[in-house]
Parts: sequence; structure tokens; C-alpha cells
Amino acid sequence: MGAFPKKGKRIPQHFYKGNGKPNQLATIHFRVMIYTHTIGRIGKDCQTITGTHGTFMAVDIAVDDYSKGQNITTWVRVRSSRENHIRLAEYLTKGRLILVEGTISTSQWMDRQGESHVQISINADSIAFVNAGRREEQSTDPKKAARKGAKAKNTPQPPTDAPAPDEKDLPF
Repeated sequence: MGAFPKKGKRIPQHFYKGNGKPNQLATIHFRVMIYTHTIGRIGKDCQTITGTHGTFMAVDIAVDDYSKGQNITTWVRVRSSRENHIRLAEYLTKGRLILVEGTISTSQWMDRQGESHVQISINADSIAFVNAGRREEQSTDPKKAARKGAKAKNTPQPPTDAPAPDEKDLPF
């Protein structure tokens, strides 16, 4: 049975008040499964948690959205009990940008002051690094630039008296 009756169908009994009129405030509980692809930056190193229901990993990511001239950050909890995600947990460190695919859910909780909050969570099917390479440091610090130049100078060069490679001699 759907949440609301189709046009022309009989309205179920639980939609009526005691006076026989349809109840506009009837509470209907239903579950929606939404699949999402989300990119976010890890806020704190990943945790691996072992409990009565097995082992799983959990990490919080900051998802940025630009709306109406303002940048809005939403924190999303990413969870997974997949073995490859649990092994990946040691590489899910603060500041890394990741792509998460999975089903999204929400839960409500109360803080110590009695305020109600909503936690958005993704049960991950796939986790991928968006920028797996190292960031190039764009600094004007002369010491770092000198170290970078020294590394380039330390790169081995072929000897000057070495014969030039012969293109015709290659086996392929």
C-alpha cells in the first residue's frame, strides 16, 4: 500500500478521525532509498570501529555547496562495513578529497543542551580519491625553492661521452 490512496480508491480506515472525516495530520512512515554521488573533504582521520554487529569504518566529510551567493558546508558521515573500505581507512586522512557513492539516510539526535540535530549519513558502496597525487607546493619561500632546485640538480644525467641512442636498433 502506498503512502496516499490513488484517485478514486477507497481511503484506508487509519486516515479517518473519530468523526468520519479524513485526517489531514495522519502520520505516515515510509522509507526512501536515495543513491548519491558526493565529493567532500575529510574533516578528521577515519575511524575503524569493532562492535557487536561487526567491524566498520566511519569518517566525516565536509560537502560544500554554493547557493545564493553563499558557500554552505554540510557535514556528512560516511560509513561502510566492506572489507576493502576498512583496509582503506588508514589512508582516509584529514584534508583528503574523496568521492563517495552510496545510499543516503538521516537520523535525528539530541545534544546535551536538548537541541535536536539531524545527521546525514551515506552507507558507502564505493570510495575513491579525487586527487590521489601529491599537491605541488606553490610557495614563495626561498628555502623551499632552493631545496626543490637542489633535487632537480641531483637528478642523474647520462654521461657526456655516452653514445646517442640509435632509433633503428630498437627491437620494436
